[in-house]
Amino acid sequence: VFYLTRSDSLASVCSAAGDVRYGAVPVKGEVQFGIHYNYRQAAFEVAVKMCKDLAPVDTKRNRSDPYVKVYLLPDRSKSGKRKTKVKRHTLSPVFEEILKFYVSLEELELRTLWLSVWHSDMFGRNDFLGEVTIPLAGRVFDDPQPKWFPLQERSDSLDDSASILTSRGDLIIALKYVTVENLQGSRRGKKSRGALQVLVREARNLMPLRLTGIADPLCKASLLPERGKSAKQKTNVCRRTLNPCWNHTFVFDDVTSTELETRTLEITVWDHERVASNEFMGGIRLGCEGTGMHNGRPDGWADSVGPEVSLWQDVLERPGMWCEGTVPLRSTLGKSLVSPENQ
Repeated sequence: VFYLTRSDSLASVCSAAGDVRYGAVPVKGEVQFGIHYNYRQAAFEVAVKMCKDLAPVDTKRNRSDPYVKVYLLPDRSKSGKRKTKVKRHTLSPVFEEILKFYVSLEELELRTLWLSVWHSDMFGRNDFLGEVTIPLAGRVFDDPQPKWFPLQERSDSLDDSASILTSRGDLIIALKYVTVENLQGSRRGKKSRGALQVLVREARNLMPLRLTGIADPLCKASLLPERGKSAKQKTNVCRRTLNPCWNHTFVFDDVTSTELETRTLEITVWDHERVASNEFMGGIRLGCEGTGMHNGRPDGWADSVGPEVSLWQDVLERPGMWCEGTVPLRSTLGKSLVSPENQ
């Protein structure tokens, strides 16, 4: 019988300070845990019992400071994380903790259990010690007894795990390039060489990141390669919906149509968090067909494909006219602005 139940307080689900590091320590050892669905509480329970034979981070003293972290993918939000206490100076920690997720059986069918073991470094980066992934679709939770699982190396497929269920949804937008001759109002008197207008109408069928199945979406846009907060524009937040309607217009001023041939419009959708970093829900990049180069140098963002390219070409070929399209959201973006530091 497990004697400790982890609370779902803010302190128990927020990340420890610092960054994480993969590959610095060889993965070895096993973790013992059981999974159970508590029908009375409508809660999915992960009973983390212990680990054995973990790799030492401190090789001189042959020890680590391990803890266990659990997500139900594709939810990687801070509020969707559960973790155990840290056990100091051991390679065979005993946890005896139950980590709870309040989620329906129907929602659980769409999730993948991702359990990972880490070394806690108070002054630096936490080190990855191994992981176990278990798809929960079709699973019958009739055996709560803990079992031993060998720890595995970091899985590349987890980089796309947020999109394992279905599409990330679609973004409906309209764009128009306005030449300097056609600029109206206050912009005409300024030193502008033209403007790109981007009307973000709405998104449809967004993928929720929270177990509650809701989101508070907003959009952000940048005309790459310009980076940083000053170069980014954003919409308002639409509360508690997976089909937000923004009808918000971004304007990128003082740009020529020739320059747009070598630039990329990046629009990202985020789930707004009040007490933590916003969570990435998907994004698009509109530009000419991706070459991986910008001004003769390699880059990670000139990678537009399919409808992203088609819509951008329409805008360049039809100045002064609105060009509307529905573009599927990507689950991941390569080298870009998708990081908490640039939100």
